[in-house]
Amino acid sequence: DDPILEEGIIQDTLWLILQKSSIDESSIHRVESVSLVQPKQSTDALNVKIQYQKPATAFQHPNAGVMLTSLHWILNTLTQVSQQHITTTMPNSASTKLRLLEMYNGAGAHTIPLAKSMLLSEIVAVELDERLVNACRNNCRLNNCLKGEASDQDQTLVEVFKGDAAEWALRCIHKKNRLSTDTSPNEVSNNGTNDYNEFDILLVDPPRQGLDKTVCEMAIKGTFTQLIYISCGRRALIRDLKLLCTDFDIEDLAVIDLFPGTDAVETLIHLKRKTTLLL
Repeated sequence: DDPILEEGIIQDTLWLILQKSSIDESSIHRVESVSLVQPKQSTDALNVKIQYQKPATAFQHPNAGVMLTSLHWILNTLTQVSQQHITTTMPNSASTKLRLLEMYNGAGAHTIPLAKSMLLSEIVAVELDERLVNACRNNCRLNNCLKGEASDQDQTLVEVFKGDAAEWALRCIHKKNRLSTDTSPNEVSNNGTNDYNEFDILLVDPPRQGLDKTVCEMAIKGTFTQLIYISCGRRALIRDLKLLCTDFDIEDLAVIDLFPGTDAVETLIHLKRKTTLLL
């Protein structure tokens, strides 16, 4: 009865090759590579199979090679961020893993590998297209990482919401403003819900027109310490960076040729919140 099955689906398989930690099993695993071909078994690596189903008529990445390169860059970036976080987190902290909000997540091309990489504590994904929302939830089920349904509750779980990014961001801002002026017990106790705030990382992969100003405002006013921006629209990216870089610094970037012989590129940017020096 799943709506995505009514129009036909495309099925894909992806493999993550994770380098096992030399310290202990609970430590961060490094992403060795991402492959469309099943890798050979190795004693010092963990091969993770990821299955996808997506609507045949829905948008999908036009260049498989670029998609794999981009995904590997994102995973490596998050590995570094997670390792730095663990080294600075108190040993008795309730959670040493970071929490991520993903906007424009589509059918879960980034969502599922991020969940299966074991780098994060939780992922909340927001997508407007109902077909892609259903596809992403279905992919989470296929890969046993959908919150509320997964058999292994100790792994990274994903919660998928249908919503417009700008409207979601506006609710985040309004709720943050309300909490800053209302410290009643009911408000404080409800602040732990995963609907809006208290994320460490923001991942955005918007269409060519870039981010709505409200999303940029949410990024600036929110609790995000790290931001990963995947862009296929250079002019919109420059516009958005002018807003974001008031509070974030560019930590790293990569530019990947989408189609040789054309001016089409995909830009990946890792931004880190500016630190305030106390004099």
